[in-house]
Amino acid sequence: MKLLVLYTCLSGYTAACLRAFRDRSGAELLIYAWPNQKNAPFDVEVFSDIGEINSRADVTVADIERSLDAFKPDAVLVSGWSDKGYVKICRKLKARGIPVISGCDTQRTGSARQRVAGMIAPWYVQRFIDVLWVTGERQRQFAARLGYAGASCWDGYYACDWNAFARRREQVECVSSKPKFLFVGRYAPEKGLDTLAMAYRAYCQQVQAPWPLVCAGVGSLRNVVLEAGAEDRGFVQPADLPDLMHEAAAFVLPSQFEPWGVVVQEAAASHLPLILSTACGAGDHLLRPHYNGFNFEAGSVAGLTRALNAMHELTQVEREEYAKTSFELSSQYTPERWAETLANGLAVL
Repeated sequence: MKLLVLYTCLSGYTAACLRAFRDRSGAELLIYAWPNQKNAPFDVEVFSDIGEINSRADVTVADIERSLDAFKPDAVLVSGWSDKGYVKICRKLKARGIPVISGCDTQRTGSARQRVAGMIAPWYVQRFIDVLWVTGERQRQFAARLGYAGASCWDGYYACDWNAFARRREQVECVSSKPKFLFVGRYAPEKGLDTLAMAYRAYCQQVQAPWPLVCAGVGSLRNVVLEAGAEDRGFVQPADLPDLMHEAAAFVLPSQFEPWGVVVQEAAASHLPLILSTACGAGDHLLRPHYNGFNFEAGSVAGLTRALNAMHELTQVEREEYAKTSFELSSQYTPERWAETLANGLAVL
């Protein structure tokens, strides 16, 4: 099996999934990916063992096509259709009978743009994609609008490096004796940091002994984090993230826009109760309100303040139950299951 991987940017969890597929199938991987963003500066050593990796920034479509003459892929995994060069390559390979699987984390919104996309899908995406591999239910609804359902729509496209988070937690207390809230993500407007800052200040005024707020990331809104009284840990590499998760007692993701959010699963696998905005696609599968956390309307300072207060007021026994439930829900998605989905799916295409 030879798998061509055409990606925007690689991440630690992508590496874990590709590694699991390679180990399961013995596949040879040829990977093209754009350099990582400044606000997500992953250590490239995370990816060094999974296959031949080439920078998309350094090659043209013609360069990639020439490399494929020698590689001769059996299948293609592409991260989407934003790269028109990738689209051109996938169209040619699909026409030659080579199956093309595309990831999809786009939520169905019912917008005019999505309605148009559904109408033109037979002449566009269906021309270069055989299977849409979606992250969850909101994305499945969008895939159906594009004409992908049943065997042409797979589930579970995103999975964190589950063992790294679950195993580390076995070595520590499930609930911190010094509770902290934790946010991990880019310091960008779409992550809802303004909402978090205002809600955290309000929460601190309403309770005795408020929990500290720890934030990990980089971006233009760092001052918003600091002015709220939060501790800034900067960008945390994937290998160090489990330890950071295990310092906390609850995870907060207040995003205004969050198609999925793999970090939600990482937190859940770390036995953390969750506080999520309704924008977080992963919340549909990993959060049960009042069972392992709380949700609130995206952008609502009052709603997030209530959620912070509610988490604060839980007894230790209740927090332990929330932590256990988060962990159980997190096991829906693992790199091994991701690899099984890809291997079994390719076997019948």
